[in-house]
Amino acid sequence: MKMRYVRLLALVGVLLATTAGAFAQTSQVGQIGGQVTDETGAVMPGATVTLISEERGFTRETVTDAQGRFMFPVVPLGTYSIRASLQGFQTRTITGNSVENEKLTNVPVAMKIAGQDVQVTVTGETPIVDMTNVAVQTRVRAEEFQKLPVGRNYQTLIGRAPGVVGTGNVSSHGALTSNNLFMFDGVNTTDPTTGTFGSNLNFEAIQEVAIFTSGVSAEYGRAVGAVVNVITKSGTNRFEGSAKYIATNDDWNEQNSTKSETTKAALERTKFDQINPVYSFTGGGPVIRNRAWFFGTFERASTLSPQQQTAGQIPEDYQQEVVSPFWTARVTAQITPSHNVWVKYSDSPSEGFVVNYWGSGAERFALTGQNQTASHFAAQYSGVFGSSLTGELMFADSKETITVVPFEVSPLLGGAPILNRAENKWYNGATFDGAVSRPRRQANGAVTWFTKLGENSHSIKAGFDWQDMTSSNDFKYPANTLYLATSFNQATRALVPDVRRDYDAGASASEGSSWAFYLRDKFNVGSRISMEAGLRFETQDGKSDVDAATVDTFTVSPRFSGAFDLKGDGKSLIVASAGRFYQGILQGFSDAFANVPQQTNHSVFQWNGSDYVFVQRIDASANTFKPNTELEPTYTDEFTVGYQQQIGQTIGAGVRYIYRTWGNLIDDVWSFDGSRAVRQVVNYEGAERTYRGIEFTLDKRFSNYWHAAGSYTFSRAEGNHFSDAFSSLGDYLDANCTIAGDPAVGTIPCRDVTEGNQFGPGGNDRPHSIKLAGAYSRPFGPVNLTLGAIYDVISKGRYTRNRTANVINPVTGANATTRTYLYEPTGSNQLEGMNDQLDTSFEATFRPFRTSEVGLKAEAFNVLNNEEKIGIGSSVWCSESVTTAACNTARTNFGLATARGHFKSPRTFRFTAIFRF
Repeated sequence: MKMRYVRLLALVGVLLATTAGAFAQTSQVGQIGGQVTDETGAVMPGATVTLISEERGFTRETVTDAQGRFMFPVVPLGTYSIRASLQGFQTRTITGNSVENEKLTNVPVAMKIAGQDVQVTVTGETPIVDMTNVAVQTRVRAEEFQKLPVGRNYQTLIGRAPGVVGTGNVSSHGALTSNNLFMFDGVNTTDPTTGTFGSNLNFEAIQEVAIFTSGVSAEYGRAVGAVVNVITKSGTNRFEGSAKYIATNDDWNEQNSTKSETTKAALERTKFDQINPVYSFTGGGPVIRNRAWFFGTFERASTLSPQQQTAGQIPEDYQQEVVSPFWTARVTAQITPSHNVWVKYSDSPSEGFVVNYWGSGAERFALTGQNQTASHFAAQYSGVFGSSLTGELMFADSKETITVVPFEVSPLLGGAPILNRAENKWYNGATFDGAVSRPRRQANGAVTWFTKLGENSHSIKAGFDWQDMTSSNDFKYPANTLYLATSFNQATRALVPDVRRDYDAGASASEGSSWAFYLRDKFNVGSRISMEAGLRFETQDGKSDVDAATVDTFTVSPRFSGAFDLKGDGKSLIVASAGRFYQGILQGFSDAFANVPQQTNHSVFQWNGSDYVFVQRIDASANTFKPNTELEPTYTDEFTVGYQQQIGQTIGAGVRYIYRTWGNLIDDVWSFDGSRAVRQVVNYEGAERTYRGIEFTLDKRFSNYWHAAGSYTFSRAEGNHFSDAFSSLGDYLDANCTIAGDPAVGTIPCRDVTEGNQFGPGGNDRPHSIKLAGAYSRPFGPVNLTLGAIYDVISKGRYTRNRTANVINPVTGANATTRTYLYEPTGSNQLEGMNDQLDTSFEATFRPFRTSEVGLKAEAFNVLNNEEKIGIGSSVWCSESVTTAACNTARTNFGLATARGHFKSPRTFRFTAIFRF
């Protein structure tokens, strides 16, 4: 281990010893505080302030300080009342104060002199802007998204954030789709190998999705994209639950009316009259009233696909039925008024996928069945120790597994696959029989010290975060054998033998770990300035499947943010932030240096007319691609500045400018050493990527029958490097290239191929993005009606004229490999018009009993049935001087839509029957 690691470990050890060894990530808690004054505005020290959970009944008590201020740190999420009392004054109770994750709810309390003790109750405000947390964030809450027409998954909700392109694996403020951090209740669930989301979750379990896109605190690392935290529900003192039946049917939907822009053939699909149901149940309530509560969900979705057909000698029909029984169970306990714990387990299996991984798989026996699941266990503790110290603890274990097996097992040759060379099609066996496993273990912790230094209050937090990851692949062919046949008869199962290959089997697993220590101080300067300064120290190591070191990094990330209160009421803020954010190196990077080959090493046997005879042994040579342990992880430097305004109790508006630039971009660089091609991985100095954007936002939380959210983003994402690690940038700068089928261009330096025209807008560039959503809910007699709508208008994607180039070996003069040659700067072409879509929902419910509710909800997606063009079939191009048939076809088809998926899907419907109690 490097000496810098030893010194930092020693520092961490000392700090952990002083914090009782806490190991946890950011708890799912908030803070609630304020100031108690009299009618003249004079502060009131010594007042007793009681915090009362309106949902779970527990209480906590404190006394105001010399400035009349009070603070309740580490408060479980929910709704609370604040009661203030002092002899000679009316007791004041303020109800309906929402505590949200990582936010401070400020509750000012004004007390009146009274001749007798009387209680005055008022309704508190909902926090919209927060001086202590100025990160760019979007919160999508259950009380709001349940009224909207949205996909039933948290991945869809992520797309509601401004500056985000797509849904699920989004591009956030210019970052790649593999650069995000996905958490469930603070537990990292990101796929360690790909950086994409690694788990699904029962939709009814979601209480809120918080999406942080810029200005993120030092408490978070390993991501330069969106930090997504899915907060799940927990039980209350009231027994409550729900049951839903959700139905879709392709036969209810509109038919495709588009045509191929090249052949003019209709792109109609074969509609399938099959109801695909989802059964969803939730339930929660007290285990011990005011002390412990439970909450659970179960959902079973069954989706049967239309008939598909193989392309063999005898076409065979097959269907895919995917069954997904998701469930979540959570227990929460308030051990004492100041100490809270919860334990949660979730499981999200999906079984029944059918995939033709061969591409040319010709019968049912050649298809691959696929099942996948992700499970998560997490336990968390948070507590308050005295008046100035809090602690947090968390342990979590996440598992992701994908299993691939033969869809059907053939009795012939043990189910081994057969390549019919006469047709170049596969029969008899699946492509894979094996599994992928990607577990992640984590333990994290922090302590927070509340103190005053001079006249300024400080909230100083120190935390530790450890992660351990594995990327395991264990693939083999059915029966570990392949047969290459001169011919094969599907009907009789007779084959004319040629070659048999017997393969070795064995798992390949890379490993990685990382740990971080962070210090963060939130403090005020006077009464109108709130600041946050933080440092995050992080190390990461990785090993290949033969235990060779692949990653060895140490980084320091400074973060700063602040807010200036223009009016002194905490509602009109000028905000700014600056910081460095490092992207963790994915386990997929370590997998690139694997030396345990999958479906590679084998013995070859030749048919001699009566038997297979051994011919030769083929073993993969050692991987010549060597790691570079001096490599530094990619980082993003970011600056933001903006203005936030809270209007009334439930409306917030803002504007924010965001600038981001990337450094230490990782790439593999190819060059020739004599006649041998050599590959190296480096931080490529010529790689560039930047993002500039300005966002306007409006958020109206649900009140007075309605809610609304809207944003407009004007941005530019550009550069010459839009890959995690391995692109063509910088390849073969010392060689020449020829353009295949384009003699007019002739031979050019490969530098012009791999670096020329590479700079421009990226594939994630969307200059204009408008996102609107809202719902209106109102009782009409015994029936409550709710109308919801989502309307988005977003710039379409870009594409570039390109052609294949051959890299010429300088010694042999032969074609060594190929690269893509761009005829114009990246992103020069953009699909015409804007991609707009309107979705609507209508819900009607009534209460047959005082505590129960039944109803129906209808949702229509793409209401206007807009089937505009959103993709193209080809961006291949040839020089105008080339008149070959292939080049004429390439130019003719350039930029045209040729498949159903190149157009927006037509109008679809979904219906839900609802019962709540």
